[in-house]
Amino acid sequence: MLSRRTRLLTLGVPLAATLALAGPAVAAGETKGDRAILKAGGITKTDVPAERTSSRRATGTSALRGIRGCRRINTAVSKTSEQNPLERSRLFSNAPEQQATSQAANTVYAFPNKKAASRFLSVFQGTAATSCFAALGTEVARNRPAVGTPTVQPITDLQGVGDEAFGSEIGITYTQDGGMATLIIDYVFVRVGRAAIPFTFANVGARIPQGPDIVNAVVQRVSAAEG
Repeated sequence: MLSRRTRLLTLGVPLAATLALAGPAVAAGETKGDRAILKAGGITKTDVPAERTSSRRATGTSALRGIRGCRRINTAVSKTSEQNPLERSRLFSNAPEQQATSQAANTVYAFPNKKAASRFLSVFQGTAATSCFAALGTEVARNRPAVGTPTVQPITDLQGVGDEAFGSEIGITYTQDGGMATLIIDYVFVRVGRAAIPFTFANVGARIPQGPDIVNAVVQRVSAAEG
């Protein structure tokens, strides 16, 4: 059974909320090639440990929605979701959602060309994006026994993943019952050809161990789908 401290660390944290805001899961005019990309690009149960449970994600929610410093990202994601085919994976957790200490999810977008996919992902880079993720960390820490200020740092070990890859890691340290633990939220962004794939991972204590394997499995499938 999870300790009381761990339950408090994870209860209600929007750790794998989708970066895709309200929009059609299947856009009008979707091509056969688009469908192949979307089918290949979502995290599946074969990508995660066998004991993981999964649940459907609401299509109109986002951890970044309503955060003042994330307006540019939210606008870009909303527009992109309306104009391009996309698919959202299920949310994979290591326990029932309200007790989970580890979760993973992703969204895959099929753009008309590589340039459009790269342009979309550029929104998640730079000082404005870092400020947005810092604001998210502050929001997650609000009304919780957080210690210090949430941290944001780049993920630097994504060289060679897909055609383009980068990420940001948010760290939020809590204290409870005389102990401390850190919630790690990772946003990983990968482009494979004309596909853009944002991943969201969260884990208590360290980066999610299965993260690299999950990303690589998805990248390989999308690469094969694009031929």
